[in-house]
Amino acid sequence: MCFWRLTIVALALAGVACSNVPSSESRHSGFLGDYSRLVKDPYWDNSEYWVKPDLKLRQDYDKRIVLEPARYYVDSATQKLIAERGEETAKVLAHLDQAIRRELQAGGYQLVKSDDTRSLRLRPAITGLIRNARDLKPTEYVPIGFLIGAGMQLTGVRDQQVRIFFETEIRNARTGELLAQSVSAASGNEISPSVKASANDTYQALDDWARQVRVRLDRAYRQSAERRAER
Repeated sequence: MCFWRLTIVALALAGVACSNVPSSESRHSGFLGDYSRLVKDPYWDNSEYWVKPDLKLRQDYDKRIVLEPARYYVDSATQKLIAERGEETAKVLAHLDQAIRRELQAGGYQLVKSDDTRSLRLRPAITGLIRNARDLKPTEYVPIGFLIGAGMQLTGVRDQQVRIFFETEIRNARTGELLAQSVSAASGNEISPSVKASANDTYQALDDWARQVRVRLDRAYRQSAERRAER
């Protein structure tokens, strides 16, 4: 895994980047396997995506989704830190799962368990989580274990913000054919650098990303219908 490499990249970018979120290319965790097809998402900042060319989503698929449980996809050292802070980190995944379900159901999608060929399988993962100051001081980038488990004792810095990185893929629920992928980032609460962050500070980011998943699906279904109407 490359989570710790992500943190090093974030440090390198801190002095020159115009955004306080590391670039999407630097956040590739390995969860998606192949990132070579991803392109910049014109609708969402700090995001990349790929959709299978000529995907006939409305024609070939019903609005039925098998939702896999959200998971962390991080290196073993970070996974150990997550396990040590089990209650808080479990709340993050539980909230994300609930947020995705809520958004999909609001969009008219049916959550199912059957893996028929007209259903989609959605696989979501949290691949990174940092807290960083708005003025990009390199010492303020901290990996997920510290964000959940400890306060930062820094002086002379602005309030910090929770940043969460996500990767997701959509497949044919029966055959496993890959249909779409994305890499995204979202922002949670602003917090004082001396305050211990909690799961509550991530909820805004989780809700925003769940909404992004639903909007992307809506757009893919709509564009598929438009292409079909043009023929």
